[in-house]
Amino acid sequence: MHPLRDEALWAARKIQRGPEDSAVLCVSWNALDAQLNALASAWAHPRCNHAVAVKSQPHVEVLKHIVQRGFGLEAATWEEVRLARAIGCPPERIVFDSPVKRPHEIADCAAHSPGMLLNANSIEELERIAPHANRLTVGLRVNPMVETDAPSVYNVSGDESKFGEPIANTDAIVQAVLQYPIETLHVHSGSSMRNFDGAVRALTRLRDLASRCNEALAVAGSERRIHTLDVGGGLLPEHLVDGTAVQMTAYASRLREVLPELWTDYALVTEFGQWIHFHTGYALSDVEWVLQRGDRQVAYLHLGADFLLRDAYVKPRGIHWLPVRDGQALEGDRVLTDLAGPLCFAGDYLEKGVQQPALKAGDQMLYLGTGSNAYALWSRHTSRTIPAVYGVDYALQTLTELSPRVNPFIPEGF
Repeated sequence: MHPLRDEALWAARKIQRGPEDSAVLCVSWNALDAQLNALASAWAHPRCNHAVAVKSQPHVEVLKHIVQRGFGLEAATWEEVRLARAIGCPPERIVFDSPVKRPHEIADCAAHSPGMLLNANSIEELERIAPHANRLTVGLRVNPMVETDAPSVYNVSGDESKFGEPIANTDAIVQAVLQYPIETLHVHSGSSMRNFDGAVRALTRLRDLASRCNEALAVAGSERRIHTLDVGGGLLPEHLVDGTAVQMTAYASRLREVLPELWTDYALVTEFGQWIHFHTGYALSDVEWVLQRGDRQVAYLHLGADFLLRDAYVKPRGIHWLPVRDGQALEGDRVLTDLAGPLCFAGDYLEKGVQQPALKAGDQMLYLGTGSNAYALWSRHTSRTIPAVYGVDYALQTLTELSPRVNPFIPEGF
């Protein structure tokens, strides 16, 4: 049984919806806390900033919750830096990773967020950061040039990747470390990885590079060292087992076995996003129509490619579908079903050919596992309204509206 099943059914019964609320989005505080606890427990590192990727779930109230728990935030854009600041994230826990940082953004970080980690995307970018480096923590992203099993659209370690200084340029990287006040090296091999062998190889290369840089600094008579390794993120989401993250624990244990000095000689930064959030969110949609088309029923839902852009345009990510009738999970014989979204283009299907009970107009569909890269990717295509978002504490049996239904695409007064 899906871990969010009982909570989601309870929320579906409790949320008061008006006629315009064809769908609502939910965040499970209990599930989010469990994921954060499991991450910290899996790594058990004395000096680690677990900087959760803002881009996976940028809702302000969710970010506040993460920061209040003592975790950091990884910002992929200037706007995400501003979000992190606005909700009170300490500068030393913000990581700014954009590959296109503007000069005024760098200057603003130095002026208003001293101690923030800025990871340069290339050796060339270091010259732009240098005038402000005395008020910032400077890192350099390195492309480890390893093969991973990340899907091609999420693989950032290829020879022609737009991310990071290729590790083949080791001599140039060492010279850059001598020339600029770099204290952190950063690597991120890819996202949605099922196998972490490639990530371990990447971090081994990063450790070796850090050692070589530190040797060069010592020879040059500098007291500065590479003291922090930013290991990125990239693991697929997983269900916790009795509060334990089996895959994350295995990944950290493998690193501790292969690279024990990561726990003794370096501070660490992690940047997990999808892994944190995927199983902390769910959504509820009305079933507007059910039509028989050939050998299958087609259920027309109010959340499709507007909300689950990656599922519709790339491939389904494993969201669990739970049909609801009169507040209860709908049972019955399963029939071939296509789940159609509301957008007016032919590709707006969440899944095709799945087995579901016989549905009818007026039923509801719960989507379990929508916490990451869903609300964050809301599409303007067809200008649909973003549903209200609720925070649910199932343990305390409370729910709170975190943000109302809103449409930022239609000018006020229209």
